[in-house]
Amino acid sequence: MVTQVQPKDKTVTVNGLQLHYLDWGHESSPVMVLLHGLRGHAHSWDDVSAALCGDYRVLALDQRGRGESDWAGDGDYSTSAYVSDLLDFCDALKLDRFILAGHSMGGRNSISFAGRHSDRLQKLIIVDIGPTVDPAGSQRITQELISVPEEFDSFEDVVAYMGGQNRFASDAVLRRRLQYATRELPNGKIGWCYDLVTIREQRRRGTAPPEDLWPLLPNIACPTLVVRGKQSDLLSAEVAQRMIQNLPDAKLVEVDRAGHMVFEDNSSDFIDAVKVWLSS
Repeated sequence: MVTQVQPKDKTVTVNGLQLHYLDWGHESSPVMVLLHGLRGHAHSWDDVSAALCGDYRVLALDQRGRGESDWAGDGDYSTSAYVSDLLDFCDALKLDRFILAGHSMGGRNSISFAGRHSDRLQKLIIVDIGPTVDPAGSQRITQELISVPEEFDSFEDVVAYMGGQNRFASDAVLRRRLQYATRELPNGKIGWCYDLVTIREQRRRGTAPPEDLWPLLPNIACPTLVVRGKQSDLLSAEVAQRMIQNLPDAKLVEVDRAGHMVFEDNSSDFIDAVKVWLSS
């Protein structure tokens, strides 16, 4: 999907870190904040942002350690750190009540934020993640992080390597994802924009147990949409149903021809489902 709308690149300093974000739409429109996943970035949402910015002011954030945002000097990539960043981000931009959408890691951060600050949210969208994840999907992501080279000879080498891990995303979407996930290194090779070494080592060690999000679900009073890719290996149908049962006001939508990267794998159906729910 080719987008003609262009966002504004902006930065804000929170918790001592300069965070980059994309500002789509008009300042007078209702606000929607988008949080990407573990290896994602603000541009991961470009098709979604372009489709929604006519009705919403869409703010897609590069979370700490990703995209054009600062890396955490102390290596703190905990859920609590991300939530603190989001809270300060909203305070800095004077966001009172807004719609929050998060995918994967960003979805966990969204659940944690919503469970503590539900009064700040108009609506919540959780994309292909839950308090419990399928071990197969978790192991796949860990193995991909451990195995991925830190640098490549060319961008085309990156595309060739990562293409084998994406069975649904189009070549154009894959290239856009990797364009903003990589950078040219001083030695002329291509490296990653995210803090791969620190994040990979933390994932490998698994020393810090993840926050138990199940107790927070009943605290989320705002209307919530849970979106699951039908071919997802991370959010099982059983966990998704349990989420719906524990959330006070929730709906589940499953998107066909989509794995974990739902809004990149099948952007048109994802966008249609979100638009229908937002207008209900």
